[in-house]
Amino acid sequence: MKPLACLSLIILITACHSDSKTESADTLVKKETVTDMSAEKKATENPVFKPYQLNGHYTVVDTGFLDLTVMEATYAVITKNGKLVDTIDKDYGIQKIDDDHYLYLTVTGTGPLEANASSKSGFKKQLSGSLGHYVITGNGNKQHLSGLTTGLDDYFSSPSVINGKIYFWQIKKIGKDGNNQISAAAYDPATKQTVSQYIKDDFIETDDAGYFAAPYDQKDTIYFDDGNDKLKKFDKDLKSYN
Repeated sequence: MKPLACLSLIILITACHSDSKTESADTLVKKETVTDMSAEKKATENPVFKPYQLNGHYTVVDTGFLDLTVMEATYAVITKNGKLVDTIDKDYGIQKIDDDHYLYLTVTGTGPLEANASSKSGFKKQLSGSLGHYVITGNGNKQHLSGLTTGLDDYFSSPSVINGKIYFWQIKKIGKDGNNQISAAAYDPATKQTVSQYIKDDFIETDDAGYFAAPYDQKDTIYFDDGNDKLKKFDKDLKSYN
């Protein structure tokens, strides 16, 4: 379409943005990671939930409802080779970059919901929380995507992996009145380079994380939906077709 605290049977990641320019995104993730394998063990022993494979390399060992206050989501606890990896936004899932690297969105839990707070969710486990960071994982490392490219907003940028590149809405603040420069952008993990094409200025006066629709591919054309039937078309190198 955008960190770990012990919360009953799962482990969540608790993350915050850092303005530090001296620490890598990988270092930040490692500092925030707390491993409690007892939570994973309890999740796998849950007689109701049956673990299943996700994207070949990862196993979902538990899921539940997540109340984000302004919207709803579903979380998933994922493991790899029997080791806890993260708690992610299940709806976003895990997007494959290459055979060793994947992109997912972490979630932050703030506590259990009150009894019957969301009885229609269909999940036995229900938590309140917020969206965390987009993370690239691979070769035993984790890195915040926002630390690898420019203008990546974990809440609004809606990144999509298409043919090994990550396309997203680049958001850069301009001035002091809350205005933002909005561009279509593509980050290439292989070259670690980002290219972008300006689209418009926008104050983003909303709390809807899906305000910018995730870029998508159709017949080798990359589409950025600007709303009101305004589709911006680009080739894979982000050269405009409009």
